[in-house]
Amino acid sequence: MKKILMAAVALLGGSMIMAQTELDVLKYVQTDINGTARYMGMAGAFGALGGDASAIKDNPAGLGIYRSSELVGSMNYTMQSSSANWNGTNITLDNPYKTGFDNFSFVLASQTWRNESETGGLLSSNWSFSYNRLKNFNKSVNIKSGATGSSLADYMAYFTGNISRTDLTYTSSYEPFNNQNIPWISVLASYEDALLKEHINTSTGKTDYWYSLLAGNETVTPSYYLTEKGYIDEYSVGWAGNFNNTFYIGATANIQSIDYMATSKYSENFDNGGDMDLNNTVISKGTGINLNIGTIFRPTDFVRLGLSLHTPTVLAMHDNYYATLNSNTDINRSIGTPTDGYNDFQIQGPIQFNLSGALIVGKKGIISAEYVYTNYTGTRLMDKDGDPKKYNEENLGMKDMLNDVQTIKIGGEYKLNDNFSLRAGYANSGNANKSDAQKYMVNNTIRTDTEYFLHNSTNYITAGFGYREASWFIDCAYMYKILDESFMPYNSNQLSASLAVTPASVKTTTNNVIITLGLRF
Repeated sequence: MKKILMAAVALLGGSMIMAQTELDVLKYVQTDINGTARYMGMAGAFGALGGDASAIKDNPAGLGIYRSSELVGSMNYTMQSSSANWNGTNITLDNPYKTGFDNFSFVLASQTWRNESETGGLLSSNWSFSYNRLKNFNKSVNIKSGATGSSLADYMAYFTGNISRTDLTYTSSYEPFNNQNIPWISVLASYEDALLKEHINTSTGKTDYWYSLLAGNETVTPSYYLTEKGYIDEYSVGWAGNFNNTFYIGATANIQSIDYMATSKYSENFDNGGDMDLNNTVISKGTGINLNIGTIFRPTDFVRLGLSLHTPTVLAMHDNYYATLNSNTDINRSIGTPTDGYNDFQIQGPIQFNLSGALIVGKKGIISAEYVYTNYTGTRLMDKDGDPKKYNEENLGMKDMLNDVQTIKIGGEYKLNDNFSLRAGYANSGNANKSDAQKYMVNNTIRTDTEYFLHNSTNYITAGFGYREASWFIDCAYMYKILDESFMPYNSNQLSASLAVTPASVKTTTNNVIITLGLRF
């Protein structure tokens, strides 16, 4: 017999807690190397060079390098594959090819009016209007393991603690999903003993604890499938000035837009018969603002030095959430959470510094390098009104869970003739979280997505070419990206040593082909 409990309750605004963890927040503030083909062909090492539409987002002073107006657009073609190894089981998943539109920019270059006798000061004042895709969330992974002695039911039992069955059970007059002191994961797991059983104290008659319905020595075979979609887009207005062809200063005002959706399925097959699966859907949308300022100093014709600052992005976020648990042991059980679980909150992102340098080798070559320091430990969570008190524990945990990340970019360009150029580059971004970071869920959360990924490193290898005429140009680039992560289905560090889970190793490789077309006038 299959029973279905679908709770449709109107949650009062902010009355239920859909708390974000430090690791959840990281995905919304961590960006990527995206942009024009010339920019990506040199691995984004453009902070001191300027004169490129995507370089403006890293160092706005690069806008001051322009001598003519420009209209630019970029398209990309992406091929992605993920491979996972979990307890010796290897799974490779090839994702469908995708095309995208990553950049559109209009640069208006104008010389400053001056008398013929004037030779110094502000030589030009340029403006830009840009769209850039800072991050593409699109990713699918499939992870499977051999038999293991730890089950999600063990974590659910730990998390449920000694909550009474009365508080977890639906009646005609009581809705446990609407009790802001009860975690939704416990309601799912305890429904008709779907995965948990209650131990009652014989002397008090009260619940002592909950325990997994699996036998003590029973093993499970787990698997996990995740699909992520969405993007982080940025819309910018910028200004930069050229002083004596030696010193450039610029700034951009930016609006960021986040659209993210994740659907996941965590499953276990039980050794003694039966199975379960937990399905989660998370939809996040957000809007934020920030300001970037930068300078470029050109002491000689062949040396350029750049410095820029990105202020923290303040994001207003809205999350929607839904989950179902299906359990098949002695009978089939299916239970779903309310479809209108949500949370409104704010994120104060990290501050970022970019230090860059470039050598112009005669009229043929460019060698450029950039160092990016991102203060992820300074990220903060706030409620929808901007008050951080509600997230005090998470904010204190930012330094324990996250790292300040250093990104190194190196790129080069060589002109074969006046029209044709070759490019190549490499970039590395270190782990954005501590290697032993864990996902701590608050004890009354409505989230049931217990899994988490730990970022180990991201590497980029790039190459490209470009052809330029006086009034137009075309650039092509290829970027090979390797994302190295570790996956945990739940935080087994909070369980006994015998129930420890070995993390899965997940590598996602992305082959990205970018084409940029530009007009100069």
